[in-house]
Amino acid sequence: MYKVMLVDDEVGVRNSIKAKMNWEAAGFQVNMEASNGEEALRLLRDSPLPELVISDIRMPQMDGITFIQVCKERYPELRIVVLSGYSDFEYMKSAIQLGVKDYLLKPVVRSELSDLMTKISVELEEDRCNKQIRKLDLMKSSQQLEVLQGQMLLQLVKSEWFSLAAVKERLQQLKMSALTVDDLQAQFVTVEMRLPHGRLEQWSDRKDLLNLAFQMMGRETAGKWGDMFYFQDAGHPSMMFFLILLDETKIKGGHTERFVRELKHYLKEYLRLDCVIGIGERIKGLKELKNGYVSSMLSWSQSTIKINTGSGGRTLDLTHAFTPEVERKLINAIESLDMRTFSKQVQDIFTTDRDTPMFAFTFLTFRIILLFNSIAKKFELGDHSLQKYLWNCQMTVRDHESRDQVLEQLHEMAQLVMNEVRKTRFSNGQQLAEAIRMYVEDNYSYELTLSSLAEMFHINETYLSGLFKQNAGITFSDYLTRLRLTKAEQLLKEDELKLTDITTLVGYSSSSYFSTAFKKFYGMSPKEYREKFTQKKTE
Repeated sequence: MYKVMLVDDEVGVRNSIKAKMNWEAAGFQVNMEASNGEEALRLLRDSPLPELVISDIRMPQMDGITFIQVCKERYPELRIVVLSGYSDFEYMKSAIQLGVKDYLLKPVVRSELSDLMTKISVELEEDRCNKQIRKLDLMKSSQQLEVLQGQMLLQLVKSEWFSLAAVKERLQQLKMSALTVDDLQAQFVTVEMRLPHGRLEQWSDRKDLLNLAFQMMGRETAGKWGDMFYFQDAGHPSMMFFLILLDETKIKGGHTERFVRELKHYLKEYLRLDCVIGIGERIKGLKELKNGYVSSMLSWSQSTIKINTGSGGRTLDLTHAFTPEVERKLINAIESLDMRTFSKQVQDIFTTDRDTPMFAFTFLTFRIILLFNSIAKKFELGDHSLQKYLWNCQMTVRDHESRDQVLEQLHEMAQLVMNEVRKTRFSNGQQLAEAIRMYVEDNYSYELTLSSLAEMFHINETYLSGLFKQNAGITFSDYLTRLRLTKAEQLLKEDELKLTDITTLVGYSSSSYFSTAFKKFYGMSPKEYREKFTQKKTE
């Protein structure tokens, strides 16, 4: 709701303006009034600034022109609309010279007031979104670590893991050690932006701005609360995710629910957005991370604009059968194009000797689709149409009339994923090389070797070495070194990161080895590069 101050020496004029339209319906609230410029300036000094001031020109003690001059000096971003009569031409010229763009003629006509407020509402919202974009740009340039943390979380919940030890080491490098403790308790929250009726038409060509403002609000709110990680998925800009760290005190105090209510309030109050929120079930330990994420997605998929707080722990209690070992067997079956083994694994998960409750059945289905998506991400090239299809399938699971229909669809999805794997693995080699290159781009910070990649993509190590060089133009080792050093160069522009932090973040275990490699590639040490960049910024 945009705040408005009315400034006019006649109470009747102020009351008339307030009565001429439904201000709240238009997104405004008249919360301050003054009878002259001096009184208005005192209010502006002692109260939160409104977004808009509507001021008469002819007033006693301090007229409108003097008032506008002072406002432009003290509050340059304050939007001002001038009230004037037909005989105020000279005053209007002065106001225009001061940068005032909008005016209303007395007596104020209802339609003119309404049209002007609609125009100003759009402009104020665009200004607000542009400010959010500028803030986001600043954060992107100054908070590289937070970006890397978000990327890590997205990778952990959507992709196949390296070893648990490698994941814990990477989390520690990213200053996320809180996730590696044995007694970890946490909870995922999924939030989707929804435009209220009527706003989509107004913002159909600027929804990207609303998405950015939405994400910025989530990031700022999470930062205010602390003890949580914010992340997003670039493929779904109208959604954001939070991993909230918990302890017994926070659980008893309803910490997650209070955060969600505050975020929902801020989105409604400042951006006039509705949202659909799903609160996942509490997890214990890092191994349950994917299950916690899926439970929040399941909660979200069943939600309306009212908050859904999940199923109270019932799902995770019933799905411990979906272990990392089971996940690994399913992945091997699909990547080996073995539908028979995949079907057997699915039968073991959805065993017929017990009646799986519907919420647990849906959860397990979501979990398998997430696995499909991780394989598709690994092998799919081009427009990511398969990954988009799998995402849409998550949304339609509950529409099926029977469990047999869901299982049939799972097999259809598995076949589509196998087709993509087959297309990439058994192409002329170019597609497979590109898939491996993209995998390296996403996982350069881990210990990658030709041997581990060959095993991961089911090919011979010697063949992979030749294939990679043929398509990338350089050896795998040189490519990985160049990639890591390029990433290091970007991180060196972030003043908050120590050189030792950057060393580990880009995949080096030794600071001296990193410095030697960097100097060989860029002609100067990492420290010299940072000093040179900092000097350029201050010039």
